[in-house]
Amino acid sequence: MRPVLPVLLFAASAQALDVRVDFSLAGGTGGQGWNSLSAATLVGGTTSLIDHGTGQASGLSITGTGWTTDYSGGAFSVLPAWYDGGAGAQDRIYFYDSGAQVGTVVISGLSSLSTYLLEVFSGGDFVDRIITLNSVVGISSITQQPDSAWNGALEGPNGWLEWRGIQTDANGTITLVVDNLAANYANLSFLRISTPVPEPSTYGLGLGGLALALAALRRRRR
Repeated sequence: MRPVLPVLLFAASAQALDVRVDFSLAGGTGGQGWNSLSAATLVGGTTSLIDHGTGQASGLSITGTGWTTDYSGGAFSVLPAWYDGGAGAQDRIYFYDSGAQVGTVVISGLSSLSTYLLEVFSGGDFVDRIITLNSVVGISSITQQPDSAWNGALEGPNGWLEWRGIQTDANGTITLVVDNLAANYANLSFLRISTPVPEPSTYGLGLGGLALALAALRRRRR
């Protein structure tokens, strides 16, 4: 009888989530494995998302409110190592209003009360806006500190906000809220949601458990 545990472990690792969303079609699409959405598509209804690694349905859906326009400008000059969306993912959706207004993005279909990594890119102009996820502020990729505002003079086109351990609500939903602070533009260029990479200690526990299981299997064969 062949051991089946390695196969089971491989199957579990294959379920890691990596969903990438390109907001705006004005500058083209993000390319293979990306979900490219216009402002109208995002606001118009729920859209199913594909997984970047497999190209298959991820089970996640996304919808939004408040976004009005696609725009092709606002390229980032500093990007993370995982980024492969080309110029097509560096356009943006936005809204502008002379009074207070917010835009939302709701991602649903996630596991209930589970932890994810979310990275949000919001470039293009040098004005402040408040961005929260489930009412939690993100961490600036530049300062590595919690930051409730996207300050264009600091982050500008060279930084982004991260939520390294954001927890979903009981319905498996996370809600991103962008506040234009009464009279500014508010932008979204692209985002990525993924399952966090396990800590080294977690890997150790997994390997230790596998070793114990294989040892037990050898004893049964004897």
